[in-house]
Amino acid sequence: MLTQIFKERYGKTLIGACLILIAIYLGAGWQSQRDWHTQYNYLYSDEFIYDYTNHPSYYVKSYDGEKEIHYESIDAYRQDVLSIGKNHDGDDTYFYNDFSYAQPQLILLTLFILGFLAFFVDYRTNFTRFLLTLPVQKKTLFRKKIGFVLLPISMALLIGIVGNCLIRSLMIDQSYFMIPMANLLLSGLSTFFTNILVFMVGLFLGISLGNLVAGPLSVLFVLFLSTIGSNFYSSFRLLYSLAFLNGKEDVYAPFSLWIAWPEGRYYDWWVYLLYAGLFLLLFVVMEKVFLALSLDNEGEYVTVPFLRAPAYWIMALGTWFYLFMANYYPHDFFYIKLYDDFSETYQGIIFRSLLLLFVCLIISLLMVYPKALMGWWHKRRNKLT
Repeated sequence: MLTQIFKERYGKTLIGACLILIAIYLGAGWQSQRDWHTQYNYLYSDEFIYDYTNHPSYYVKSYDGEKEIHYESIDAYRQDVLSIGKNHDGDDTYFYNDFSYAQPQLILLTLFILGFLAFFVDYRTNFTRFLLTLPVQKKTLFRKKIGFVLLPISMALLIGIVGNCLIRSLMIDQSYFMIPMANLLLSGLSTFFTNILVFMVGLFLGISLGNLVAGPLSVLFVLFLSTIGSNFYSSFRLLYSLAFLNGKEDVYAPFSLWIAWPEGRYYDWWVYLLYAGLFLLLFVVMEKVFLALSLDNEGEYVTVPFLRAPAYWIMALGTWFYLFMANYYPHDFFYIKLYDDFSETYQGIIFRSLLLLFVCLIISLLMVYPKALMGWWHKRRNKLT
């Protein structure tokens, strides 16, 4: 019975979403090899050979201080420019990326929104109320629905990721495609884990947020925060450098915690375990939330009472910490110590940090406890009158 209900409710939408995910990955793989072949044909054209022969100084390999280091030959330039997955350092003037950073962003955005809508729309259109009237245990309802939604999405991602890897590795000349197949598939597995985490976070927000206005606004705010993730990571790198390298240099951490495209990098084994733990935690919390759903809490920002206090503190302190890092406050503290003439002061940064914390605490309070605050306000006003 449940399977038939879910087919009628989600079938066409789910098939469409899966086809879109597969199409993005396969289309990106096909476009990557087309772009590579276009570049290859140009580098072997008479036009390029003429340009390189007459202006070799235009093609700079790297720099030694301010001194330009040029390529030894046109073949060396071709090899350098066309190679995918080669090691490079900060002195390189050019290295080939066979994907656009917009592609993983599109995938993650699609998964996040799909996950959020899977529960939020049902809750706001009373479909969840209908499900709760069925002679089926809530736990069975939840697990059936999660399985019905999550399994097709997972299969679509696996098909798309593996297809993307195969298209690129098989259709690009192997002498230039330097990513070993094992590394490429491990990178695909890492990408899959990241995608599933984002999808499950969307599911969690969809089942936890119930207000028709504040819920979508919160999702938009989360999407905004994701756009400044590079700022957060930059501060994380600095703190890592200070903690383990005495601040001598700002380096990349020797491990990856976020891989969103099969480009050759992959997670360490413990990161897979960390992600698996997060999957399990999200599943357990979502199930507890679903089991506690009640029509008495309809329209509340957080759908179940036991989640409101944790939601408040996570929203307030988590948002504050994220913005603290994304606004480069750790960099400011470091530069004050490093440069005597730096324009910032410790007092100024601390004041702004405390002000930011106060704003996060107040806004989170207004979002999570609006009815309680209104009730308190009415009681206080009645006492005064």
